[in-house]
Amino acid sequence: MKRKVSFILLISLFSGYLFSQTTVKVDLMTNSWLTINGTTNLLSFKLVQNGEKLMNKPIIISATQNQNKIYLSQNLLNINTKNFSSDNPMALRDFLKLIKSDAFPSIKVQLNHIETPQENDKDLYSNVNASVNITIAGVTHQYNIPVSLIKKGDFISLKGIKKISIRDFGLEPPIEMMGLIKVSEWISIDFQMTCKIELNKEAALALHSTN
Repeated sequence: MKRKVSFILLISLFSGYLFSQTTVKVDLMTNSWLTINGTTNLLSFKLVQNGEKLMNKPIIISATQNQNKIYLSQNLLNINTKNFSSDNPMALRDFLKLIKSDAFPSIKVQLNHIETPQENDKDLYSNVNASVNITIAGVTHQYNIPVSLIKKGDFISLKGIKKISIRDFGLEPPIEMMGLIKVSEWISIDFQMTCKIELNKEAALALHSTN
């Protein structure tokens, strides 16, 4: 079965490494995180997943480039909604109910491609755009997400944020307590990742043996 991996990690593959085709090992550091932020008319809430829950072991990936677009051999992430935590248990419970987590236990993120500025130095891209499909409650919507990154040796830090409407997925913002609490239709997906990237013969052999 093909392993699933987050598109926000895969962006790091090309920075300082990508040629016509490249095979690398990606290891996500535990200090990484992804959050979903929302608001009501009374308060804000944050749902969090740390790096260990997003990816608990290194992965091997092959990347190819066509002009200024990068395509990856593994481009699908299943985010387990049960792995979110929050300081506001009620907000977490209501959000999981809103996105129908019992029937759809994961949020799916599929990377279409990564688009890099043509004028940038290929040794380091500081800003890129990721074209992704996000599926929530069985409904898919396409987004372009701007991502910034910094490379230090074998480590790459990535950061990005995207504001989306839950109405894009056929969901209606709930009204609680007879209209006293109204949830905003807007949520933001915020992430900060640190990855260790290794390019070596062992990675290429490992990928070949799994095909």
